[in-house]
Amino acid sequence: MSDDGFINLRVISQLVHGHGPVFNIGERVETSTSPLWIFILFLGDILTPVRLEWIAVLFGIGLTLVGVTLVILGARALIGPRSPHEVFVPVGAAVLVAYAPFWLFASGGLENGLAFGWLGTCLWALGRWTRDERGLPVWSAVILGLGPLIRPEFAIYSALFLAAVLIGKWRHDCWRDRVSLLAWALAIPVAYQVFRMGFYGSLVPNPALAKEAARARWGSGWDYLLDAVDPYVLWLPLLLLAVGAYLPLVGELHAERRTRPLLVVGAFVTAGLLHVLYTVRVGGDFMHARLLLPSLFALVAPVAVVPLRRAYAASLLVVPWAIVGLLFLRTNSDRALLVGINRENPITLDDVGWRRGGPAFTWLQGDGVYYTTLKLPADPVPGRRVEVASYGLGVLGYALGPDTYVLDALGLGDAFTSHLALAHRGLIGHEKPLPAPWIAARLTRPGGSLSAADFPFPGTFGARPLDSPGGVPFEQREAIARAALNCGELRDFIRSYDSPLTLGRFFGNLLDSVHNTRLRIPPEPRVAYERFCGRRPPRTLSGR
Repeated sequence: MSDDGFINLRVISQLVHGHGPVFNIGERVETSTSPLWIFILFLGDILTPVRLEWIAVLFGIGLTLVGVTLVILGARALIGPRSPHEVFVPVGAAVLVAYAPFWLFASGGLENGLAFGWLGTCLWALGRWTRDERGLPVWSAVILGLGPLIRPEFAIYSALFLAAVLIGKWRHDCWRDRVSLLAWALAIPVAYQVFRMGFYGSLVPNPALAKEAARARWGSGWDYLLDAVDPYVLWLPLLLLAVGAYLPLVGELHAERRTRPLLVVGAFVTAGLLHVLYTVRVGGDFMHARLLLPSLFALVAPVAVVPLRRAYAASLLVVPWAIVGLLFLRTNSDRALLVGINRENPITLDDVGWRRGGPAFTWLQGDGVYYTTLKLPADPVPGRRVEVASYGLGVLGYALGPDTYVLDALGLGDAFTSHLALAHRGLIGHEKPLPAPWIAARLTRPGGSLSAADFPFPGTFGARPLDSPGGVPFEQREAIARAALNCGELRDFIRSYDSPLTLGRFFGNLLDSVHNTRLRIPPEPRVAYERFCGRRPPRTLSGR
């Protein structure tokens, strides 16, 4: 289990306790990027007696196995055996099996296993379609359209898969058939997007804002790609597949005038390459190779297996690479360790020492406000007993339970922090540490005796301060932050996710979601006050 995998488990815990798909009670923030994965885990939790951590791990492994199995069947259907007894060799599947990050994230508690299962199912469904002159079944259309519910950028795959079907059937279909296909494919994703906009007041999941996924970061993304390819010499099997598998496959399909299989092959390869391009553009991720795994799966899927024919002989050279990869090609990032936990392959809270009363809980000393593991000399806001501001929210958030308010000071699980204006680039997803005056203003009652010394800045995660105190005393900056929270546009934004959800609020959020998504908050409270309150801070607040 990865730390981010535990974030999903906290959301499941909130759902089970009747609080909705949220991270904290009373705040509608979409912490997960995969609503379909959350739904699957929720079903597993309420329908089985298995511990939730194990559900996430086992479901990930199971869906990965399903995906690999179906992608083999789909690739075999695309090529088509010349006889019932023709032998096929899993050259493309061998690349997946031999690539160490593929194992690590199949069972990491995140949506990777679901992504592999979905891509395999799509190739299998499209492979069946290429051999059936009838239209695409409704269930297949629904499955092809589910990409955005696995990850938002998987809309790339859904769009190209559906385009392949539309083009392949264009001469035989009327407009009614085409509209029907798209309606079935898009019904669930569109319905969820409307829900997202009305419930959360945002166009995208919160992590996309925390990571500024709309901004280009080519240099970092290129380094991310090289880090995923070079240690495993991954370019070699991909080159061998291109020359030894794809060239003869495309040649055969073209010679036999099999348009549908050609379209499916083109859709998978194009989608995989576009997803690589997208991942490089956004700068990659802080998890080694994770975001590139679906791309790799898509790129090898149409040649997951090839027939044992002379034309495909060069592709068999992938097998020696796979053996070497299985035995020797590793990096330090391939060890299944949680940060700060000196134990390989941890799964449950017990494994990482975070069970109630365990060694990781010695800092928790009753009700109050905590900054990381330090108890602050202040009282929590009314209605809350325990509040914790932390720079790591996965294990901690799940272990503390749904009733504890956990403020993610890096923004993945906090809408306010994710909307901070970005001052500089660093480790992706860790570039927006919430300045201490905002933490104090949001978690404590007025009149406390807090100082900057109560908020030592963490030296981990590559985070760098965003604010600029400018010599203004901490207590004055805290007072300015409190005042700014109640001004105009910022006040309205906060109400979009923390006020009670009424029908009016839902439709208001629906209309405001575009503006909310674009909103950015200056990290320095004095600058934020000037922007949202429309004037300089009064002397009673600024001390000037």
